[in-house]
Amino acid sequence: MEVFVGRQAILGVKQNTYGYELLYRSGNKNCYSSGVDGDEATLAVIRNILLVFGSDRICGGNKIFVNFTKNLLLQGVASLLPIPTSVVEILEDIEPTEDLIKALKQLRSQGYCLALDDFVLRGNEDNPFLELVDIIKVDFREADLREREAIARKFGGKVKLLAEKVETRESFSQAIEMGYSLFQGYFFCKPVIISRRDIPGYKINYLRILQELSAPTLNFKSLQEVISHDPALTLKLLKYINSSYFATKNKVASITRALEFLGENEIKRWASIAVVFEFGRDQPFELLRLSLLRARMCETIAGLLGFDNEKPSFFLMGLLSHMDVLLGRPMDEVLQEIPLGEAPRDALLGKSNKHKEVFELVVSYERAKWALVGQLTSRLGIEPEQISQVYWESAKWIDMAFI
Repeated sequence: MEVFVGRQAILGVKQNTYGYELLYRSGNKNCYSSGVDGDEATLAVIRNILLVFGSDRICGGNKIFVNFTKNLLLQGVASLLPIPTSVVEILEDIEPTEDLIKALKQLRSQGYCLALDDFVLRGNEDNPFLELVDIIKVDFREADLREREAIARKFGGKVKLLAEKVETRESFSQAIEMGYSLFQGYFFCKPVIISRRDIPGYKINYLRILQELSAPTLNFKSLQEVISHDPALTLKLLKYINSSYFATKNKVASITRALEFLGENEIKRWASIAVVFEFGRDQPFELLRLSLLRARMCETIAGLLGFDNEKPSFFLMGLLSHMDVLLGRPMDEVLQEIPLGEAPRDALLGKSNKHKEVFELVVSYERAKWALVGQLTSRLGIEPEQISQVYWESAKWIDMAFI
């Protein structure tokens, strides 16, 4: 049985990646296979972790958060997951029983990390789970400011507090002040607007590189000179060309040889990626990973739809989709300075076209909006199972070429 599996990042105070929650939906909330219940959905996620993708590939050495039903906890299914990287999430609607407490104590004795999902303080002060868990998750959209603070005062220092559904930088800052140390949500994907004159000089230089890359004929000599005077770009180029993705027989040690090996199309792709990485020096790495993931998925889906000649424009659309965050300026202003074709430009500005449909599909999958994923795949004539495969193959590509 196929189910969608997506990841949502969990970050630390410094916005480093702590782990990922593997997202699924059960029952009628799935966009297909509507008969799947909670047990089946979690089992499908576990099968994908163990048999299809591998735990290291899914989390890259970070923690994996997986939701468990009462039934699966009593059956000991959680013990199938790797101990060092797994966090067993206890769903908020599970009632504590003697048998369940015993099962959780067994998991804890084995070394598993336990988390209590969507905790609400009112009426739960004496919840037996609180004596067992390592992490308490608090829904910042449901809990008001007073309750968030009360939970922090009562449990701060005893367990890790995870603020989930954090959508703004303001909420993120407030949560840090209260004592929360883990954060889940899209706050790091939204821009903090700054003035034009506040853009650092190196970012302006990289904007110029993007403009040069848009020229009909690439000037290899000019690009080589730019790269050779930038240690960061030089290192990225040599790391990329010598990655397992290309599997070169002999190590490539010069910029000239690397550019010759890549060819014009691949150079443009690499240089665009490298520039986006430089823009993101002061941003969470997870934001750069999402940009790469969107780029690769948009490109691959374009190929599935028969738009082979336009794949580069789909790739660039996904890659630049977080430039408003990276530059701290509205997207319409950013796109005035970045060379981008009319179709991908319109899509990033919200105008309807084929690029926009592909981009919307990728973002919907990224955010586990399965019903919308189902509608878009149906409209585009793609099987839902293909999107899951595209997602994980794209994640694998990122790990091979850039991590």
